[in-house]
Amino acid sequence: MQRSSGLQKYAFVLLSLVLTVVVLYYGRSLILLLISSGLLASLLFPVARRVERVAPKWAGALVATLVMLITVIGVFFLLGWQLTRFTDDLPALKEALAVKGDAFQNWISDQFHMSQREQVAWFNTRVSEVASTSGKVALSLFGMTGSALAAIVPLPVFVFLLILLRGKFKTFFGQLGETSDGVILHIMERISKLSSKYIQGVLLVVVILGVLNSIGFLILGLKYAILMGFVVGFLNVIPYVGVMIGSLLPVVLALITKDSMAYAVGAFGVCALTQFLENNFITPKIVGSSVSINPLASIVALLAAGSLWGVMGMLLAIPITGMLKVVCDSLPSLKPYGFLLGEETEYPEEQRIKLPFTRKPSASSSKGTQA
Repeated sequence: MQRSSGLQKYAFVLLSLVLTVVVLYYGRSLILLLISSGLLASLLFPVARRVERVAPKWAGALVATLVMLITVIGVFFLLGWQLTRFTDDLPALKEALAVKGDAFQNWISDQFHMSQREQVAWFNTRVSEVASTSGKVALSLFGMTGSALAAIVPLPVFVFLLILLRGKFKTFFGQLGETSDGVILHIMERISKLSSKYIQGVLLVVVILGVLNSIGFLILGLKYAILMGFVVGFLNVIPYVGVMIGSLLPVVLALITKDSMAYAVGAFGVCALTQFLENNFITPKIVGSSVSINPLASIVALLAAGSLWGVMGMLLAIPITGMLKVVCDSLPSLKPYGFLLGEETEYPEEQRIKLPFTRKPSASSSKGTQA
């Protein structure tokens, strides 16, 4: 009987996991829209509250949404201005890349006695192998990203409604939590605070890294220094993968546009220095422990979210995992999973999560326990 019940439990857990993955995959457009709008709404709550002191609720929600739209449009305008300059110089960059490629091929011929025709054949073979193994993955990745970007169009409407109706949602979670000692409202409040703090911290870190990288690239005299600086800063949002890709971009640009390898080394040095400052001083000071996820959990979440939702999933992997950790830490039955996701090295048995509206054990039950 025990073996049978264990198999039934395993089958139930496996079926639940499969159904969850199916729902997350096929409902990705709506899920990404709800998560993104919820994160932005939690970030804009303070703006709405300030306006509501002197104006109706709808005015606060409208002003907060307009602030978001103006900020996004301004960022895209600046990036578009830099990309226009990059597009104008694209023919010159292609010519410089061809010259550098010929020089590199000549160096390979001298060092390894391999003709340019053999180099081209070897390169084409490697490219075809990579394309055959990863082409479908990349196509599905960007296909999911395209559907996610299409779902962003109604994002301002969702943000406006979430800010306007936040009182209604608070009442809903409060009433829903009456059947489970009010823990649901407590969890949602913690998630809202965590989301707001994390998004604010990440945006500030991106701005600081963009400024520091731009200054370093300007000192080196690299073209498109501001564009490269903020692209590297933004890619830092994607853990591990974004840092590596962001560091390669200015190095490749320096190799193409400059005659000396020293500029490429300098560009890599700027990225390494800003990354060192970000890891040891900037992020710990600004973001702090708002999302304390260990590296293994971060990588697993990054790969899983990227497989399900594309690039948008990679951007949202860490905050979603942080929300999951809040839920696990707040429920005693799930607390071991929260410990597994977090950065704690020892299980804090002496620390108990105090849930609101919990009932103290009665005197009769405590006597029975002692007996």
